Amino acid sequence: MADEKEREASEHIMADLHKKIKEAFEVFDHDMNNTVDVREVGTIIRSLGCSPTEGELHDFIAEIEEEEPTGYIRFEKFLPVMTKTLLERKYRPISEDVLLQAFEVNLFLKRKWKKCCLLQLIPNQIPLITGSM
Repeated sequence: MADEKEREASEHIMADLHKKIKEAFEVFDHDMNNTVDVREVGTIIRSLGCSPTEGELHDFIAEIEEEEPTGYIRFEKFLPVMTKTLLERKYRPISEDVLLQAFEVNLFLKRKWKKCCLLQLIPNQIPLITGSM
């Protein structure tokens, strides 16, 4: 009975872990074909709370890349390696400060981008607003 409950709990934990990995992967699967650009792998790993060094990231990619590199990583190869990595706590976790800084920089860049777009649109709209061409 206790073994059954432990097995169910373990299966539930694995299902949750796989779901989180899949959701992180899907953010970068722009073509929705279960592949991501190899350059996005580090971002996916970091979004899962890990902070690998460049060497560790290179080793991770080498482990999941096809024999003939295509520039893309398939989810079927990514999932088992990422699962093992998370379960073993292979990489140090991202500190809260670094994570918060990343969001602050992202928010700052989004604001600057919007402002830049608006500034580009305004001169083009002035003739339409004033009626002069």
